Amino acid sequence: MQKLTDYRDSRTLQYPETVSIIIVRDENGRYNPMSASWVMLTSIEPRMIAISIGFQRYTYELMSKQNEFVISFPSEKMAAEVELFGSESGRDMDKLAELGTRTQQATMIDGLLLSEATLNYECVLKDSLVTGDHMIFSGEIVACHKHVDELPRLYVLSPKKFGGL
Repeated sequence: MQKLTDYRDSRTLQYPETVSIIIVRDENGRYNPMSASWVMLTSIEPRMIAISIGFQRYTYELMSKQNEFVISFPSEKMAAEVELFGSESGRDMDKLAELGTRTQQATMIDGLLLSEATLNYECVLKDSLVTGDHMIFSGEIVACHKHVDELPRLYVLSPKKFGGL
């Protein structure tokens, strides 16, 4: 049996959920990472993925000016990165430098991969769609990279609590 509840109460039951890190280059060549949970695959052929970003976010501003981005799926080792990248603005700091996050150059786009992530997708922006207070950006996955040790992924277990499954 179901009972009517408000959204805030129901939201707590959606955990655990995936977490990813969106990385976009700014006009000065600095790469900005942002933690995001609203990511989904949308097509097998061509390989497409979509991300939802709020209009007030610095990453939204950057995505509106760029046509390439990386989606990184952090490993269990990366809870500090997920926390910082989701709570601080790239307008105010170089988030990658702040934690000394290890990166490597992407192979098909002008982007950075997170070296300790479980998985990185290089993407080319294809389209966008307004949905309330967020924009959905769809991108074609043009290259995939996995960690050589096949590290387990990090998940959001509850608000501000991260771990493996």
